[in-house]
Amino acid sequence: MNDLVALLLSFLLLYKYWALFIVILISAVILPIPTNSLLLATGAFASQGYFNFPLSFVVAVGANVSGDCLDYFLARRYGRRVIHLLHIRIPSYIERLEDYVERHPGPTIFFTRFVGTADPLANILSGFVGIGFGTFLLYDALGNVVSIGGILYAGYFLGIHWQDFSTFFSITGWILVSFIVIAALAVALWYRNQF
Repeated sequence: MNDLVALLLSFLLLYKYWALFIVILISAVILPIPTNSLLLATGAFASQGYFNFPLSFVVAVGANVSGDCLDYFLARRYGRRVIHLLHIRIPSYIERLEDYVERHPGPTIFFTRFVGTADPLANILSGFVGIGFGTFLLYDALGNVVSIGGILYAGYFLGIHWQDFSTFFSITGWILVSFIVIAALAVALWYRNQF
C-alpha cells in the first residue's frame, strides 16, 4: 500500500491537477484507491504553496461528482439489463438496500460520501431504483463538498501545523497512546462481560 501511495504522490506532484482529477475520477467509479491519503497530501502541499487550495478543491469535487454520475448513469441505463442477461439472482440484502435507498435517497446519498467503499454502491443502487438525477446530483455534490473539503482542510491544517504534532509522536507519546488504547480495550471488555 505504501508503494501505491508513493506512486500516487509522485504522480500528483508531477502532473498536479490532471493527476488529481484522474485518480479521484477512477477511484469514484469503483476502484479502491487511497484517495483520502492523496487529498490529505494535496492539502498539505497547498499549505506549502505547491498547489492552489481552491483549485484543488474544485478539481477534486468535480472529479468525484463526475465519477459518481458515471456510476449512476451506467447503473440506470444498463444495470438491470446486464443482470438479466447474466441470469444473476439479486440477493435479498441488496433488495432491502434498494428499498432503503428508494425511501431515503437524500440522506443515503449524502452520508455515503463519507464512507469510501459505500460510495459506489450507493451510486449504483440509486441508478437501479431510478432516483431522480436532480436529487442524486444535489445530495452527491453536497456530500462531496463537505467530505472532500474536510479532508483537504485537514491536510492543509496539518501541513501548516505539522511541527506542533511532531513532539507528540516521540517515544513518550507512543507509550502514552499505547496505555490509552490498552485502557480503552480493558474497559470495553469489562463492559462487554458485565452485560
